Amino acid sequence: MKSTFNARIITPKVIEGVDKISFFRAEDKSGSFGILPRHIEFLTILEPAIAIAVIENKEHYYAFNGGVLTFKNNALTITTKEFVQSDKVSELLVIIKSAFKEEEEKERLFSDNIDNLQKAFIKKLIEMEREVE
Repeated sequence: MKSTFNARIITPKVIEGVDKISFFRAEDKSGSFGILPRHIEFLTILEPAIAIAVIENKEHYYAFNGGVLTFKNNALTITTKEFVQSDKVSELLVIIKSAFKEEEEKERLFSDNIDNLQKAFIKKLIEMEREVE
């Protein structure tokens, strides 16, 4: 029987379990690295990139928006803000583009709200100054 390890991917919204991994590849600042079962203890900061997990001789793809990866006691843990997954790279790229578009829209709306709050605050200050005069 082939040796494997399990993983947990932790985000603010979900904890995802991944079992029977025989090989995992990801990227940090130093470049690409791989983890096999019974790897030594390992800790690194992930770069935003696509990772590959080989599960039962099939590749599964994960896109992480950065994060922290630890490997200890033959278990992989990844803590990240967000991730997406797919069994096909082409599907993953479509999912990533869609997720980025949604995130950009949320950030634009947040920025617009901040701008509106700043304008309202300045307007209120001007009104208060006029009342004092």
